[in-house]
Amino acid sequence: MADLAVDIAGIHFGNPVIVASAPLTLSSRHMVKCIREGASGVVTKTVTYDPSQQVQPKPRMHVINPKDALAGKFYSLYSIDLMSEHQPEAWASQIRDARGELGRDGVIIASIAGRTFEEWRKLAALMDGSGADMLELNLSCPHMEGGELMGKAVSCDLELVSKIVRTVKASASIPVIGKLTPQGANPLHLARTMASSGIDALASTARFQGLVVDVEAGRPTLWPWFGGYGGPWQVPISLGWTAHIAMEELGRPILGSGGISTWRDALSFLLVGASAIQLCTAIMVRGYGIIGEINRGLGGWLDERGFGSIEEAVGLSLSNMTSLVELERRKIYRVSIDEGKCTRCGICVDRCPYWALRLGASGIMVDGARCDNCNFCVSLCPVGAMSLVKEGGL
Repeated sequence: MADLAVDIAGIHFGNPVIVASAPLTLSSRHMVKCIREGASGVVTKTVTYDPSQQVQPKPRMHVINPKDALAGKFYSLYSIDLMSEHQPEAWASQIRDARGELGRDGVIIASIAGRTFEEWRKLAALMDGSGADMLELNLSCPHMEGGELMGKAVSCDLELVSKIVRTVKASASIPVIGKLTPQGANPLHLARTMASSGIDALASTARFQGLVVDVEAGRPTLWPWFGGYGGPWQVPISLGWTAHIAMEELGRPILGSGGISTWRDALSFLLVGASAIQLCTAIMVRGYGIIGEINRGLGGWLDERGFGSIEEAVGLSLSNMTSLVELERRKIYRVSIDEGKCTRCGICVDRCPYWALRLGASGIMVDGARCDNCNFCVSLCPVGAMSLVKEGGL
């Protein structure tokens, strides 16, 4: 099998799968479990001095479309899970315990969040001294609303973000990761700011803040406040930001994150420039076995193409990117219909925004003059009977 190991900011990871900061990493025992199940690294539940973040709301998690979630299809996790219940000093002991049990296995990344610059400094020094291999700055938690120096609240102010990065870097000797929020300042601007302030790696991106309403009861679902909202639907959004950041060539490795639930999702992040990935919800929903599935899937894909290492795939798709002005504007395709597959359901006829299709006695008829080559009918066909075929000579 191809070599799945990656180096990020001078730290060696045995494979690209890292368990993100979440309930799965809330103690030393939880972190050890993740490593034993095949992850190369773990990010601790966020360590903070803020007592309001140390007691969890109850209830706080809600899976939307649970049947699809268990079947590996599209779903969402809506939750208001806060930071760690452990005091920072207790977390230092948790990290030491985990490292003692793991030996040299696995990378331990301490997620930290301060309310003041002094707290950021203290947390960085404490986690560094505890034996953590890296730090991750929680500048992305969707539950922060304002007036705070942590979570997405502070990410609206690039000057404060820069100061936090510089404060932490001056207080710790280990590499520092900046986790980006898709809500706040433009993630690309955040990435530039963090890079220019000395960050060692970037995580792209965290979840969104959302609100789910129970329309029958006429009130928010389960708890009367907003929650974090993520799931497989988020992958294209996070991929977009990851590609933008990679194309900036900031000289910082990227950890892809946001909705990853299959090895194909993980591979997509690598192909657009990420060196490794973080995931959590997929493990919670589908079990720890997803870690091995992702690693095996990545290894199989690399082997099929004759790649010797995962690093050969990083950024591969970026060479196939173009610009908006260079996209094909000519109408050079025709819609082809496989009559053996077509069931004459009429969905394409009813949905075509250009009125280019009709159902005749012999099947679906395409009006080439009206067809705009948009591909909508092809992608919507429930039996895969339609395709776009390039006209001869074009």
